[in-house]
Amino acid sequence: MLPKTAVSGFEPIVGQTFPIGILQRFLRRAAVPHAMLFTGIEGIGKRTTARVMAMALNCREGTKSVDEGPPVAFDQPCRRCPLCRQIEAGKHPDIIEISPRKGILRIDQVRELLASLAMKPFSATHRVVIIDDAHQLNPEAGNALLKVLEEPPQGTILVLTAPQRSGLLTTIVSRCRHIPFNPLATEDIAGLLVEIQGLDHILSKTLAKAAGGSYTKALQLAAGKWHQRRDWLVRASGLDRIDPHRTLASTLALAFAAELAKNKAQIDDDLEILKSWVRDLSVWPFKATHIVNADRKEMLAHVRAQLSDRQLTVIWEALEKAQKDIAGNANLRLTLDNMALRMACLRAA
Repeated sequence: MLPKTAVSGFEPIVGQTFPIGILQRFLRRAAVPHAMLFTGIEGIGKRTTARVMAMALNCREGTKSVDEGPPVAFDQPCRRCPLCRQIEAGKHPDIIEISPRKGILRIDQVRELLASLAMKPFSATHRVVIIDDAHQLNPEAGNALLKVLEEPPQGTILVLTAPQRSGLLTTIVSRCRHIPFNPLATEDIAGLLVEIQGLDHILSKTLAKAAGGSYTKALQLAAGKWHQRRDWLVRASGLDRIDPHRTLASTLALAFAAELAKNKAQIDDDLEILKSWVRDLSVWPFKATHIVNADRKEMLAHVRAQLSDRQLTVIWEALEKAQKDIAGNANLRLTLDNMALRMACLRAA
């Protein structure tokens, strides 16, 4: 994730100058902690950085940007040698990566890891264990991991990733060096979407803002045709215009609710998209540069000119109430009918 071009070391990872600077200092000083915890939202480079760290600890053809003694470990792995390529492809036997199964990291996965660590490494100078989404460790698995976190085998480095420290056992957190990662800037995500995915600049900026700092989320939005779904939702809900014909608006509102109800799994995402549109309408007169839907500025300006702050507040409350009621297992169709009718009547008023 996040590679821009085939260059060396940590350079292709964007937006994480602070954590990468810390890791490079560890490497230059040959003082890499035996256990580290990378925290931050999904899709910002934690896992990629852990893999590059594994390359740096084992690469034999890298570079050292600051001369602080013999190159025990390079702070810029080459990413071209067979070892680096093997690690990047996830095929090196001494670079072990564990991910949750059906949303849980289980005790049998930790026991299997401990059995592997009891044996000598195959070829790596430093064996690296990457535990993805460590907040998904169940209590038994977490407790089983504690001893190896405190005293890992010689030459073994453990890297845990998680959204935040509070999701893990305090005993696990206390045994790790915490390194926080930042949400990516909109400009960084948009640049990657343009450069790697070939999207146009305006759409890339829109998707980047909607992704909330996560490049992975931006890729998911692009692959799922988020912008096309957004356009349909705005049009079908009537939020692309103000309809003066109350009866017609009510009829269309019920049709819109019926269509939404066909895919319950997508409803929460759909309502979030509509909320982002209403949020943009609200901020348009004050901070137009902060809108998410930058590719629909003309439409936003047209609709906003016909809606008052009070109307937008009521529409927002209708969307939030629907989300809350659906989460509470209220009748789906009735909830969506009420939401759509409330929005339609308000706009026609």
